[in-house]
Amino acid sequence: MFGIYSVSRVRMQTDSLWSIPSAASILHDGNTDLDEFRPTFMPDTDYARNEAGGHTYYAYPPGVMVSALPFVAAAEGLFSLMRPVLSHLGAFGAEALAWLELFQRTGWVDLGAYNRTEQLIASFYVCAAAAVLLITLRRRVSPGAALVTVLLFGLGTTAFSTASRVLWQHGPGLLTIACIMLLLARPAQTARTAFLLGLWVALAYVCRPTHSLSVLVVTGFMALKYRRQLPAYFAGAVLVAIPFCAYNLSVHGAVLSPYYRHPLDPLASRFFMALAANLVSPSRGLFVFSPFLVLGVVGFVQRWRRRALEPYEVVFAIILVLHWMVISSFAIWWAGHSVGPRFFTDALPYLVYFLAYPVQSVLEAPSRHRVLAGVLTVTAVFSVLVHWRASNSYDVHAWNSLPADVDRDPSRAWDWKDAQFLRAIPARYR
Repeated sequence: MFGIYSVSRVRMQTDSLWSIPSAASILHDGNTDLDEFRPTFMPDTDYARNEAGGHTYYAYPPGVMVSALPFVAAAEGLFSLMRPVLSHLGAFGAEALAWLELFQRTGWVDLGAYNRTEQLIASFYVCAAAAVLLITLRRRVSPGAALVTVLLFGLGTTAFSTASRVLWQHGPGLLTIACIMLLLARPAQTARTAFLLGLWVALAYVCRPTHSLSVLVVTGFMALKYRRQLPAYFAGAVLVAIPFCAYNLSVHGAVLSPYYRHPLDPLASRFFMALAANLVSPSRGLFVFSPFLVLGVVGFVQRWRRRALEPYEVVFAIILVLHWMVISSFAIWWAGHSVGPRFFTDALPYLVYFLAYPVQSVLEAPSRHRVLAGVLTVTAVFSVLVHWRASNSYDVHAWNSLPADVDRDPSRAWDWKDAQFLRAIPARYR
């Protein structure tokens, strides 16, 4: 998966533009402000910056820039150490020297030159999430079913076409959710696992505000089922929460940054339309871009009817439904300029978990489940092709702007004559 992600060409930087410069500021200046890059500020990147206390900061959650730190610090250290020999290493050496010079520069910098760096870091986090998800599923289904399910997650969803492309919040967030699932899917909780669970739940929130749903539901689950382990659980969470809140207080003068205070409006007239759009609209529908995920719903229903649901599986389902409702309550429910159901990316592991059960049925007895096997094969091939094209062709992304900007006309998300997934078809065939 990492190899496929790395060679895929599309690297659309939008929200992620200031993630690497922010990490550079932490390493070189010991702060997160972007003041040293003021000559780079332009009106078209204003949305990704905040002014606070006379300084300029990256507007998005701190988890994004922190997640880049170990990688850029290691690269800077390695390339600095190798500087005397890099000039003798051909193209690789030249690229390494250029990256080192860029990373250590202040003033005006070419933000677009970081797209490859972002891609490699984001790809690592998505692949790490897939690996943890594989371990989780292996406890519930056969190795083959777990592997097929994880490959479908990695290649047939927005984990590929969105989370792995550049350093959005989604990549690191997916890893935190996968770790939460791994810890929840245990026969029992000990003080050690509860501590780690609290740690990962808090890290999820630091990566993306919508993971507050995981915070609330998992905390409620622990309070109901593992009350004795709550002190350890909160100890893990506090280890992250204290520096997170302290950072926000020092920068923004509040416990939460402005990005964490976006309003929700479930009473808006658009709410039910957005609910439908996030599932089945031709340009933002989860089951349009990844139709095999319908079988995840089938897997849940089957386990519910058999009364085989584990308590933690109920937690997964509750978070998934709440996530669907919350993203449909956003004013920008169509997720701006993006590919397909971007807002659903963060909750994908919860749905993919239930997909593993139908996949196992197909692999164990394909002759008994011919219809299911056919549906899974056809929808999986379609999904992989769509997300592969979205990761290798800018035509799919051009839908957001042409023939009209989707931010100005979000009703385009329902236009079946110009569906975004159709842009995945090469123009000469379309």
